[in-house]
Amino acid sequence: MEEIWYTDLSDQELWSRLINGDEGALAFIYNKWFPSLYKYGMKLYADSSRVKDCIHDLFVTLWHSRANLSVTDNIRFYLFASLKRHIVKHSKRDGIFSLLGTDNHSHMPSHEQKMIDEQSLDEQKRKLRRVIDQLPKRQKEILYLRYYEGLSTQETAKIMSLSVNSTYVLLSKALNYLKNHSGELMVLIIFWGDQHASF
Repeated sequence: MEEIWYTDLSDQELWSRLINGDEGALAFIYNKWFPSLYKYGMKLYADSSRVKDCIHDLFVTLWHSRANLSVTDNIRFYLFASLKRHIVKHSKRDGIFSLLGTDNHSHMPSHEQKMIDEQSLDEQKRKLRRVIDQLPKRQKEILYLRYYEGLSTQETAKIMSLSVNSTYVLLSKALNYLKNHSGELMVLIIFWGDQHASF
């Protein structure tokens, strides 16, 4: 039997294998995307165990409904959009709709805080984060999706249930606020992925 190298498959090929009942494809997708899904989930809902539950529920649903899945050429986008729906459903059910709250700092590991205190670049990141914390929830979410996860404007619009034009407007407002309130710190937005903390 020919050995399958999942890393060599395109998103469309990998997804097709999942649809056709390939458990190895499911496991590969889970292991590859779990870290990113968890980070995004924690931005939406500051409860680690609940976010993990939602991710697991998402993959169980994918497996059991695989025959009804449509083919996709962008697995990350599909998973992010699906996870957000799962989290919104859980948070509404619990009567706690705290998407993108500003109290996620408690989740920063202590050793990362020590690094921030020791390095000037991390100190600047902390200053930028304080500025970002002043943004409305939707503006923080759009910045995260566009610059942390690198999704396109069109993909971001779909996840946030916005038109592309509204997405551009919302992104522009967020960036203008950062420009007016953080000055030279704006350049640090390109290093956002290294923070591993809240917005």
